[in-house]
Amino acid sequence: MAQLYQSPTLKSLKTHLIEFLSPPTETKSPSLIDCLRSHRCLIILDDFQELFTSGELAGTYQTDCQDYSKFIKEIATTHHHSCLLIISWEKPIELATLEGRKSLCHTLPIDGLGESAKEILTEMELTDPDRWLELIQLYSGNPLWLKIAANTIQELFDGSVADFLSRESPFLGDLEILLQAHYQRLSLIEKQAIVWLGSQDIPVELSAYTTDLPLSEYDLLKAVQSLLKRGLLEKVKEKGRSRFTLAPVIKEYVNNQF
Repeated sequence: MAQLYQSPTLKSLKTHLIEFLSPPTETKSPSLIDCLRSHRCLIILDDFQELFTSGELAGTYQTDCQDYSKFIKEIATTHHHSCLLIISWEKPIELATLEGRKSLCHTLPIDGLGESAKEILTEMELTDPDRWLELIQLYSGNPLWLKIAANTIQELFDGSVADFLSRESPFLGDLEILLQAHYQRLSLIEKQAIVWLGSQDIPVELSAYTTDLPLSEYDLLKAVQSLLKRGLLEKVKEKGRSRFTLAPVIKEYVNNQF
């Protein structure tokens, strides 16, 4: 597994992988693809979003990391016996052209844990189990968000979920720092779109565009598509039509800020 939080160059990453996979007795260094053909291996690139530029639409590579796009395409389209697993908050744009029913390239969105998240609340020794499902839904079943919330509930409400939920609006506590980091990565049009979505009481159709918005319909479509790649929007189907909304916790953060 390679952690990409320091945004290593592709050249250095490839060199490290080749040195790890190729026998030290070889006089000529093979290519990475040769290594992946000779060995069945799993390469995991974690924190892939660190290769992307803050303040731009999702999946926009930093200048010195743009060759990672070609690297992904090469791994996805070249015959070998290995697998590349990318873990990221943001979906790389090039995956849209590589995925397909008959393709070997697939995306697995990580949804909330649902009722299984009760194990986290049990471990954190929270009380009022009859209110746990409500808490899980509030935090979209996100395990990290729930752990942060559970710690807040222990510190401020003696572990009582009922007391925590009795507030008029959820107290974000330390979670606000994490959400702020997500928000700061957004482009200007994404920030404008997310503020508008946060002001809506119900999920909205994109056809609900109004000239009162501070961005054009074209920019709204770009912003929504990018926010979906970041996993910051929830898409729901109502009467065969897609509608978009913010997760409750993200909506609370946005409305607190603006």
